[in-house]
Amino acid sequence: MTEQEREEVKALIEDDIQSLNRTIASLEVLTEPVPQSDANDWFTSKESNTSKSINEQALGKARKKLTMLKNILVRIDDPDFGICSVCKKPIPVERIKAIPTANCCVSCIL
Repeated sequence: MTEQEREEVKALIEDDIQSLNRTIASLEVLTEPVPQSDANDWFTSKESNTSKSINEQALGKARKKLTMLKNILVRIDDPDFGICSVCKKPIPVERIKAIPTANCCVSCIL
């Protein structure tokens, strides 16, 4: 991976991190407890609980992805970044750009 490619990947990851931070902030608001006065009837309460549960799952996934992306930024300058953990060959830059968390090439996944 060239230095220019590494910088492009780094910029993509930083953009993803900013986007995830905004998503997490929105989901945190959506997962706040529903005030009892807003959940007067049974249907509204169940619907609200279902939405809250879905948003909590999305929040958990977003936080996990954020952690993974931050960890990648820490090690992006390591000499072994972009090297397949199985066959030790370079992972195509296009794959890393599409899936920054990829740690092996497509051949080794299959």
